[in-house]
Amino acid sequence: MTPATTLVVDDEPLVRHLVRRILEPGVCGVVEVEDGETALRLIERERASIDIVLTDLAMPGIDGFDVVDVLSRHLPQLPVLCMSGYVSPATARLAVPFIQKPFTPEALCDAVMPLIQRSQSVRALARAEKERAVDERAASGLLRRRSQEHLIAAVDLVAAARALRASRANPPSAG
Repeated sequence: MTPATTLVVDDEPLVRHLVRRILEPGVCGVVEVEDGETALRLIERERASIDIVLTDLAMPGIDGFDVVDVLSRHLPQLPVLCMSGYVSPATARLAVPFIQKPFTPEALCDAVMPLIQRSQSVRALARAEKERAVDERAASGLLRRRSQEHLIAAVDLVAAARALRASRANPPSAG
């Protein structure tokens, strides 16, 4: 199993650095970005290498709420954990896990670990399905080749029968 990677999205470098120090190397690797737009562009390019997204909610431009909305619509299998120092009615309505800043290392690890496990389980299932599809295509190809061989054999048998029949009808002359 490949090591897990958390994408940390926060406009505060200190927070990103703190999260990195808490999570690396014992829990997972960390990739840091400073805003929602950079995060979404990175996810587009590197989706296969990101296990979870840990995003601040309050950021300039594309904020954490936007990141959550876009990912829940277009990549619902990618786990998202939100963090913020501000609790509001909007944070209470989030459909994803939430951790309030400041958090303890234990609280962050407790929030991140089940999401990593979920992400890796989903990836393992996807790999198994892909392998099964490859196996099914291979088996289908084998069946197709065998069917073609049987058709060729049937055509050859018919040709052989006709040749035999023709030779009986026109025996070779003794000569």
